[in-house]
Amino acid sequence: MAGTPPSQFALDERPVAAIFRSPLFNASETFVQAHAAGLRRYQPLLIGLEHKGHARPDLAGRIVAAPAVSGLALKLFGAAGTLASRLAPAAPSLVHAHFAPDGLLALPLARALGVPLVTTLHGYDIGRGRAAMLASGRLSWMRYALLRRRLIERGDLFLAVSEAVRAAALAQGFPAGRTRTHYLGVDLSRFAGPAAPEPGLVLHVGRLVEKKGTAVLIAAMARLPEARLAVIGDGPLRGALERQAAALGGRVRFLGALPSDAIAGWMARAWLLAAPSVTARDGDAEGLPTVIAEAAAAALPTVGTRHAGIPEAIVDGETGFLAAERDAEALAARIAELLASLALRDRMGAAARRLAVARFDGARQNARLEDIYDGLLGQIRSWRSK
Repeated sequence: MAGTPPSQFALDERPVAAIFRSPLFNASETFVQAHAAGLRRYQPLLIGLEHKGHARPDLAGRIVAAPAVSGLALKLFGAAGTLASRLAPAAPSLVHAHFAPDGLLALPLARALGVPLVTTLHGYDIGRGRAAMLASGRLSWMRYALLRRRLIERGDLFLAVSEAVRAAALAQGFPAGRTRTHYLGVDLSRFAGPAAPEPGLVLHVGRLVEKKGTAVLIAAMARLPEARLAVIGDGPLRGALERQAAALGGRVRFLGALPSDAIAGWMARAWLLAAPSVTARDGDAEGLPTVIAEAAAAALPTVGTRHAGIPEAIVDGETGFLAAERDAEALAARIAELLASLALRDRMGAAARRLAVARFDGARQNARLEDIYDGLLGQIRSWRSK
């Protein structure tokens, strides 16, 4: 690695991948830290504009939050000089941003550093409409709604978290030759512990917002008097959802946001996962919920919806079931089918684990990501040598 890393960075001799996420970190976005911690041939340096905590201990010394003035300059004017100067001694080989609005924010930073920009497209950034982003009041979203074409034209590589997200991105004008699918992986070993199932327990994990379909799930639970539901997550709809669930006589527990190890523990206790995602009224949609891959790793069948990338993580009738969006009756029927048969749960759980090993192994996916980095950097070196 060229240059001498500044003392505040706990770096070694591997090439540096500067991973950009404006908030460091939203509690629900464990995948950003998993991406960083899973790198082996590259080393991560996590760059953001707001330090929110929730950082993994193994990433200590690798987190850089821009001063407030620098962050505002980047958001308002695309001015990255101050932040780039701070990062330059670490000599990043590339910048990798999560979510398209952050890709747009990171574009001038990558250009100031003279390195390529990789942007992962997760779902909401493709599904949510321009009008909704402009009306959001969030500066980075409003800026992206106005300047999306700049990212599309100048970003070096786009990684969609599912084939469905890639298809939607291409429909918006993202270049086919620079937009590819790369599934996020999960740590299979964290979900390989022995199961200790509680009779009739359905698990639901996600931020409590419209697209997670939690209200539809609670409506389905009204048709399943023997089932119980544990909801992990928090968000703006929690109060309304708790009021909706009150009619079910205590069969729904709201556990709030929990750390990943606690979620793995609840997966060991559940009979199935419910992931009834929907397209929200403002266009907000999933990419491919990581929790479905985690459930598969835990040999837990999932009942989900035919929404975005979910059918890429649930093989209908083999690793779980799929229902139409917002169809509480169909969702309840599929959940009831699984609750009624231990043999079916065992068969689907085993198939789900095989799918997780084949498609969502975190170690393998991170190795593939590093191969993608190698290919991009090699391509750029070739262009520059001509």
